[in-house]
Amino acid sequence: MNIFEISSECAGLAQRGGLGGVVWGISDAFCKAGHRVTLVMPYYEEIRDRVSNYSTLRVPYGGERVTTPVFVTDHLGIRTFFIHSDRFFRGDYADVYIDSARLNRGFFEDDAKRFAFFSAAATQLLLHLATREKIDTIHCHDWHTGLMLLLIQLHPELAELAKPFRLFSVHNLEYQGTRPYAAWGELKGFLDWFPEFQGLPREQVLPYLDPNTDIDCINPMRAAIRSADHVTTVSPHYAEEICQSDNPAEGFFGGRGLERDFQALRAAGRLTGITNGIDLDFYNPADLPSSYSQHDRASGKERNRAALWQELPQLLKNLRQKGALTEESCSKSLAVLRKIPAMDFLAKPLLVAVTRMTEQKIQQFFENVGDKSVVTHLKSTAAHYIFLGKGNLAPQLGQALSSARNIIFLNGFDDDLEKRLYASADAMLMPSNFEPCGTSQMKAMRYGCIPVAARVGGLFNTIQDGHNGFLYGGTTRSEKVAAFLQTIQHVIDLYYNQPERLLQMQVNAMATDFSWDGAAATYLQLMRRS
Repeated sequence: MNIFEISSECAGLAQRGGLGGVVWGISDAFCKAGHRVTLVMPYYEEIRDRVSNYSTLRVPYGGERVTTPVFVTDHLGIRTFFIHSDRFFRGDYADVYIDSARLNRGFFEDDAKRFAFFSAAATQLLLHLATREKIDTIHCHDWHTGLMLLLIQLHPELAELAKPFRLFSVHNLEYQGTRPYAAWGELKGFLDWFPEFQGLPREQVLPYLDPNTDIDCINPMRAAIRSADHVTTVSPHYAEEICQSDNPAEGFFGGRGLERDFQALRAAGRLTGITNGIDLDFYNPADLPSSYSQHDRASGKERNRAALWQELPQLLKNLRQKGALTEESCSKSLAVLRKIPAMDFLAKPLLVAVTRMTEQKIQQFFENVGDKSVVTHLKSTAAHYIFLGKGNLAPQLGQALSSARNIIFLNGFDDDLEKRLYASADAMLMPSNFEPCGTSQMKAMRYGCIPVAARVGGLFNTIQDGHNGFLYGGTTRSEKVAAFLQTIQHVIDLYYNQPERLLQMQVNAMATDFSWDGAAATYLQLMRRS
């Protein structure tokens, strides 16, 4: 088959989260299965692959035909097209995603119009390519590409692109890209980007509008799931959750206002949950300086823990120098390290959390069990902790940990340090409010670091409680938070009192298969059914 992957990001080119890893992983798996795969994404400044001029498109956007260069490269065997735009992907807009609030242009003002243009340009590119080759599948990812499927659905000039199987993958419903349908005050909307649809009757566009806004707003996520032939999401359990309404009081996050749409998809047999994989070559304990396998996990952890202790001060300074770690967290972490005796660090359990510092990922650390927050309780446990990540809650976490003598917070990120933390640690903490699939737990397990995770989404599908990790839950928010702390203490108790059981769980974690093979086979089965 000739498969086109349309995405805002991809690992190895420009990546900001799990989406990029999934897009690369599934593209690579399709390619290895013998199919032709083409990736289409914006041409961000940070992309360093050597490219060639392919063509120049005239993209209908904002009532004009925008001259748009397209470049092409072979990225590790995957033909990759880059949509270039000085207006939308360079200068102030050079980053993959833009903080609209910082630029004072309104909620999603920047990214919505940027990816609306990208969607329009991608349709023109595929329309051009369809005259030269048969396209079997158009696979779009998350809200950034949602308007592409809507344009194909509504625009008579794009009828040729309605012939391929149109697949849409939901990675995270937290972000839907909702914007005004028509101009609202100074904010431009969908009809400003695509004025050719001015004459459409409201009832024709109603299925693509956000059902939860006071004014008419286009919702690219909803537009995509209503326009695609089939919709997938990134784990079977998340596919069940998004068919249910949110209940924040009980700590449940489901369809985020689109549950009725997903219920309709499920009833029609057009919704499938497919669990993600990870790149097993990239996350491989055999490639570490102190390499190991599941057969010598215990000695491998000891060697990596000792090496981490010796090298961590210099590692932190190097990360600070290259801008991967903030000055403040580096200084504070070095101060904490100086107060921890080496024998303590090597003898006590080490638990890590490598994650985005956002409400979705770490809010439970700040919630109370009794009269103290979870993070305050951690300060008095007989263990050490290292947090690695960045996000809007990083300042709050840094403040909460300011007096901790056993917790190191690294406000930043680095792939190599992530791997070394997993190799050195006993457990990985993942108290997600919701988790469509999650890859951090898989990466940690690959290194024999067992996850302590909420019983939600893909965590439920990838972790066998008590076998290769721990899942906790509860019927209320307070019960879940209490169960989280209790499970952490249980891991610490196992470390001191039943080390053989803890080691066996770590070995079981390393033996769990997180390759892309199974996921790719399921995707291909859907495509062949079309």
